Amino acid sequence: MLEIIGTIFIIVIGCLSHFLYDIFNHNKIVGYFAAVNESTWEHLKLVIFPTYLWLIVEYHFYFNNPNLFFARFISLVVMLLIIPLIFYTYTYFTKKSILFVDISSFIISIIVGQFVFSKLLNLNISNLLTIHIGIIGLILIFFAYIMNTYVPQKNFLHKDPITNEYGIKGHFDSKK
Repeated sequence: MLEIIGTIFIIVIGCLSHFLYDIFNHNKIVGYFAAVNESTWEHLKLVIFPTYLWLIVEYHFYFNNPNLFFARFISLVVMLLIIPLIFYTYTYFTKKSILFVDISSFIISIIVGQFVFSKLLNLNISNLLTIHIGIIGLILIFFAYIMNTYVPQKNFLHKDPITNEYGIKGHFDSKK
């Protein structure tokens, strides 16, 4: 039941966070956690930070489960792989983005990620290595996404299709 609530939480907060950067008048601190442009990389934040928020809730329920951080790390990686996999696969054939498919891939990634989390959480896989992999992996993802907002790589994942810019400089400001 907790995974279902978590799925709904991540979807709702993820959808709302799409608009936070504009709502908060391009606040740089908000830019660390919310999408700052329309690039694929920035849209992956819509999964990342709600998942970290949900991990805080999960910790209160699963703090005794040594698989918690490893399960959450692997489930987050699954989510982060599914979204671009679906996006770049279908746009290869359609040559354009379709909002319904984009939103569906977001939701599908969260459902699959939560399913993976629930399965890994209940396996007998925990050891010191998996605990460290989970914690270090979650930390690396967190800092990679923050850093790449302000110092983005110059590649297709980071390029805003509207402005052809990267990172926070790639933000489209309709007020200009």
